Amino acid sequence: MKTTYKKIIAIVAAIVVIFGLGFFFTHQQSASAADNNGRTTITFWHSMNGPNEKVLEGLVDQFNKSQTKYTVKPIYAGSYELSIMKYANTVGSNVSPDLIQSDQANQSMMIGLNSTVPVQKFIDRDHYDLSQLYPGVTAAYKINGKLASMPFNSSSSVMYYNQSLFKKYGIPDLPMSPTYGDVTKAAVALTQKSKGAVKGMTMQIYGWLPEELVANQNSLVVNHDNGRQAMATSATLNSPEMIKSMNWLQDVIKQNAFQNFGTGSAAANNQSAAFLAQKVGIFMQSSAMLGQLQTNAKFKYGVTFTPHPDGTKANGVAIGGASLWITKDKPTAVQEGAWQFMKYLMTPKSQATWQLGTGYFAVNQKANQVKSLADAIKKNPALAVPIEQLNQGHINAATAGAFFSNIQEERQNVELAMQQIYGGADVKKALDEAESRYEYGHFKDQFRQWQPAGLQALSCQLHPYCPTTVTRV
Repeated sequence: MKTTYKKIIAIVAAIVVIFGLGFFFTHQQSASAADNNGRTTITFWHSMNGPNEKVLEGLVDQFNKSQTKYTVKPIYAGSYELSIMKYANTVGSNVSPDLIQSDQANQSMMIGLNSTVPVQKFIDRDHYDLSQLYPGVTAAYKINGKLASMPFNSSSSVMYYNQSLFKKYGIPDLPMSPTYGDVTKAAVALTQKSKGAVKGMTMQIYGWLPEELVANQNSLVVNHDNGRQAMATSATLNSPEMIKSMNWLQDVIKQNAFQNFGTGSAAANNQSAAFLAQKVGIFMQSSAMLGQLQTNAKFKYGVTFTPHPDGTKANGVAIGGASLWITKDKPTAVQEGAWQFMKYLMTPKSQATWQLGTGYFAVNQKANQVKSLADAIKKNPALAVPIEQLNQGHINAATAGAFFSNIQEERQNVELAMQQIYGGADVKKALDEAESRYEYGHFKDQFRQWQPAGLQALSCQLHPYCPTTVTRV
């Protein structure tokens, strides 16, 4: 378990070096200079595919038509994991992108590469009104109070439930901010009243979701204020808050009101399919699922905040999604074009278009005043729930989310514990074992391996912590 993530990264990186760079040399050599109309070309790597890619390409096209100085060229670079490996292997070369989308889980790695310009530089220069964006969103991308990248596609965990089934079986709707007890009661009732035709609830074995559950209890994943004040040196996988959350899930399982779909993309797809087929009544997942439900649900569904333990006030959750980063070794005109494109994407109109087309919530606070989005929310109030949850949550280290290098391994260990817990293992024992697998020495080793000299730059640009030595493996 200690070497799994390392091996995956090494394999992917090797594949990229052998095969991937040729593609980008082919597609970007002509994109590094001005186009035929004298415009500066901005090469933009992203990880949006399917319908989301079409919406993004539409926004790019609108930006290109809105002015005459820049041409943004979007290129699908693969998943977040593959994209960042490609990026890492092109840093400093003429085939690296000018602008890249990277997910929140890879923030630390992006900083460690020491290859980007903090967007705070442009914000300060232009006196850009950052307050137009939701503070709960920007907080997730700040290090020591400075914005490293621009938030773009944002989501949060929410709970979905089938209102039609609830009504059919005489079960009251879930409250907007449900407790674990509220969800358990509804899940058990739905299972029993349907005589097992419907399983009350499910929750995919996905390491991000427990992070959201503990954030909602104002609990941190890693030390030093979730890595926001100094380099994180330890993670806690067996906190009282995590134990409480896992005990809750196991309690629902013991009452035969839970369907386990396992882990991975197949589990996520099967979970969604079961909900749409009305075989499962409740599930917790990203708010980005709203787009899919809006299109495919043939029944009335409800959306609530992420649940919290009985007797514990909801703290709020950390956002998921991704942000945009400007590569620093590019000409001034290119960096400027990337910044102008960022600002265009942040406008209320662009953000309204993005939410309506994808399910990610708009990060500009005025987007819900755009008629198209305002009308959609009026028709389906569920679209506003993620923002309501964001606004009611506290802005603190827990809701900012964990900032550290090997978040993927932390999640892998939590997922293994969840598999054991779902199978009936003792909750505390399973989490204690996950914690022991994730010992400090290994954490330190992994951090040093994947945080090269960029740590030094981080301390200079954004972060008060600077190690005396940086080890590159």
